Amino acid sequence: MNQLFGISFFMLLVAGCSTLPTGDTSHSSLTVAQSRYDTNGSGELERSEAPPAVARYFDEADVNRNGRLDRAELDGLAMYLTAERKAEPDPALKTWLAAQPASFPSIDAYMKKLVDELPIEGAGLFVARAGGVVYENTWGIYSADTVMPIASASKWLTAATIMTLVDDGLLDLDTPISNYWPEATGAAGNMTLRRMLSHTAGTGGSHLADQLRTFTLEESARGALALHRVGQSGEKFQYGGVSMQIAGYIAERVTGKAWADIFEERIATPLGMTNTWYGFARKPESREQVTNPILAAGVYSNLSDYAKFLLMMAADGTFNGKRVLSKTAIDEMARDYSNHSAGLGANTSASNTRGYGLGAWCDEITPAGECPIIQSGGAFGTSPGIDRRTDTVVLLMTKDRMPKMRPYWGEVIKAVQGIIDKPGVGNRLTTARASNGQYISWKEHIIDDTALSGGEISGSDGLEMADLDQD
Repeated sequence: MNQLFGISFFMLLVAGCSTLPTGDTSHSSLTVAQSRYDTNGSGELERSEAPPAVARYFDEADVNRNGRLDRAELDGLAMYLTAERKAEPDPALKTWLAAQPASFPSIDAYMKKLVDELPIEGAGLFVARAGGVVYENTWGIYSADTVMPIASASKWLTAATIMTLVDDGLLDLDTPISNYWPEATGAAGNMTLRRMLSHTAGTGGSHLADQLRTFTLEESARGALALHRVGQSGEKFQYGGVSMQIAGYIAERVTGKAWADIFEERIATPLGMTNTWYGFARKPESREQVTNPILAAGVYSNLSDYAKFLLMMAADGTFNGKRVLSKTAIDEMARDYSNHSAGLGANTSASNTRGYGLGAWCDEITPAGECPIIQSGGAFGTSPGIDRRTDTVVLLMTKDRMPKMRPYWGEVIKAVQGIIDKPGVGNRLTTARASNGQYISWKEHIIDDTALSGGEISGSDGLEMADLDQD
């Protein structure tokens, strides 16, 4: 991937950073996470203090041209898609964690190594079981409030938003879209929301990254509708974003509201996702300026917000005692609609063991077509997943290409699963969810548990990471 934005664009982005979260601060100009590197206590990062990944883009980030980076410049860098690293890290880094004692301190040490040796600007990890927060930490210049592009992890949010309208009877998964949009005729008009959200509608594999930012969602959907079809609805799985633009516009038609307002009212506000919004994939802009949200790949979010969404999904649609989605909706989303043929590009074939639900991959499929393990990895390094069998949530976030991060994230997820699946730990964690669905800290239940601080892993079958999104 080439460097995508010049200095002039980066200056515009930083100028709009008043819309970004700032988090708690120990200095007036830096978040707590950024202050980890502020060794001289100046409230800004000098070049000599910057971690490797930040130092690489120091000049681009230093829009004030004063030889220091303030909070707005560092926050802007987290949203700025920088070029892929040129050199490969030591191959031993991929297997380092597996050789360590199974503990969260080992994971902490590993994440620090990834920040320094890959390098990456920062990363975050969130783990929960049965609604209880098992572990949450961030590294590098990132905090839980650092906003970054999440690419195809957007799809899960989009499908959930549409499903709230299905719950309310405003939309039906199996009604031809021509009933909602008379201009959609012929084969396109016969598409259904179920097919559109599962990439089986025949609309092809484009993510519409070349569409104009100045379009409205209606204009985007009209353009998507006019694209050449690659097959009949329901004929085959083809991963992309075209059909989600159409689905989003249909949501606008039946509600009379803009997509941003629909998402805000039905998902973001009930979950307290205050720093998550839809934008334009690869081309960040302030949330107030977005007119053409890319629903399959354009979300900007952070660890704190996306974790809330996963907790709601894992709790069968409830969050802090409030119903956001019906259990029926959650179950519909966690079914395979690809007929075991979900893959990326040339990897799409009937021989694949993976499937795809509504907005998320099925990493395992039961004979009944249910998906006990679901995830919605994004091309820029975000990896959210839920194991419905054990009620486990794992969320990893950074800003780097997923093909580069996949082996490292896979090691982290295996280690996490090995820790919390140890005899005795899982049983106590499973009882952690309060009766009203509100999640509570794991420390109230298993503090000082040796399984969380040390010991060897005998094996694990954690959330699968193979073939995550590479769009």
